[in-house]
Amino acid sequence: PRQVIYTRNTTESINLVAQTWGRVDLSAGDLVILTEMEHHSNLVPWQMLAAEKDLRLEFIPVTPEGLLDLDIYRELLALGPKLVAFAHMSNVLGTINPAEEIIALAHEVGALTLLDAAQSVPHLPVDVQALDVDFLAFSAHKMLGPTGIGVLYGKKELLQAIPPFLGGGDMIKSVKLRSFRANSIPQKFEAGTPAITEAVGFGAAVDYLSQIGMRAVESYERQIIAYALDRLAEIPGVKVFGPPAEQRGGVVSFVLDDLHAHDIAQIMDMNGIAVRAGHHCAQPLHEKFGVASTARASFYIYNTFDEVDKLAAGIYSVKEMFA
Repeated sequence: PRQVIYTRNTTESINLVAQTWGRVDLSAGDLVILTEMEHHSNLVPWQMLAAEKDLRLEFIPVTPEGLLDLDIYRELLALGPKLVAFAHMSNVLGTINPAEEIIALAHEVGALTLLDAAQSVPHLPVDVQALDVDFLAFSAHKMLGPTGIGVLYGKKELLQAIPPFLGGGDMIKSVKLRSFRANSIPQKFEAGTPAITEAVGFGAAVDYLSQIGMRAVESYERQIIAYALDRLAEIPGVKVFGPPAEQRGGVVSFVLDDLHAHDIAQIMDMNGIAVRAGHHCAQPLHEKFGVASTARASFYIYNTFDEVDKLAAGIYSVKEMFA
């Protein structure tokens, strides 16, 4: 439990690492490796720190199939990075990245690793010890829990070594007019009144998913995403981004003919179908694939195969409206 820090969300968890470990352990010219598929939450904090400390940022490319180019990654590792930070699962492509392999390769060259697990922890079995990851971040609201609470996991020796993120109550052992002594972990990083109600809701969500079993969650989602990809492949004009079902989680981002994603989403909303439209906080990834935005359907344990059919029917209705 001392290695689990409560934050507001994944975004704050990653910023915590950047603003504490990053400020102390990174120096001008140091290399941080990211990927081209990162959510802005695992991109902008490092851009900000790079501008402040004159760091180098390099990116593992995404292939046309929506996978990371691990050959290029190995070439980047030869440059001697201090950190490799990457998404376990893409929130746009659904790609499940080979986290264990990426982390092991990083450790071979002495780099630390940060895993953005916002999309993976709700959908897959994730074991921080088996992964041997140094930092891992995720949020409650993507796994049936409330908004406003997330987690940063870190290895004990790293959390003990880095300075506090915020100053105030609870994060101190003692305070004098001109000095303070920081508390032990995790309290050192949890200044102020905690999100008590949110923590209770988070715990209930974890208990519920644990009763179902994360392997059962993963298995069901694989079935429903495979069916969804098959149904969308039947629709003329639909282009789906990302790898096959066996290499992805439960999100499907697509475009339809030359229609704007927001038009697609609005019309489908009128038919009682909820999809998200935009660049999904992954603007560089959309630019990589030559589109400004996509419509995204997201599936979880409460979705049914019948709802996939309704999604397909909704896309057909959009086509008819603009025919």
